Amino acid sequence: MKKTAKTDKHFFIKGAMVLFLVIYLGTLYNSDNARNVPVEQIAQVLEQDQNITSLNQEGRTDLKHYYQTDDRDLDGYFFYKAASPMAVEEICIMKARNHGQADSLLKNAQAHLSSQKQVFEGYGTDQMALLNNAAVGKKGNYVYYMCGADAQSWRSAFLDLI
Repeated sequence: MKKTAKTDKHFFIKGAMVLFLVIYLGTLYNSDNARNVPVEQIAQVLEQDQNITSLNQEGRTDLKHYYQTDDRDLDGYFFYKAASPMAVEEICIMKARNHGQADSLLKNAQAHLSSQKQVFEGYGTDQMALLNNAAVGKKGNYVYYMCGADAQSWRSAFLDLI
């Protein structure tokens, strides 16, 4: 049987679609991956290069209070918060042990943001502007919550590290 131009064209189209599908799925798979960088290294870089010196470093009790997370369940965390209860500036990075735990931590971070918005809604216009521009997300096993005037630059610096 002879090959025709029509069958060659169909073969080319099918091949192109398979190639496109492989590239697309590969991109989706890798979009949520992150390098395995120790939280201590992330903390060191962010403390040096970013403007977080006005925030206080928080401990395990505050992590449990704000994010319902025990530090012993994590591979590490980095948590700084404004000293004043009337300020919303905060940066928290938590490294989960697996993707399932990271999803749970992300829900906790989103709930914390929602709670903060409820607290300041109606009277804290400056705080609400910061909360509305807060960065909350997940990349690989890392979950981040960043709120403040520099939240987007903190997020960029963090994502560049991982």
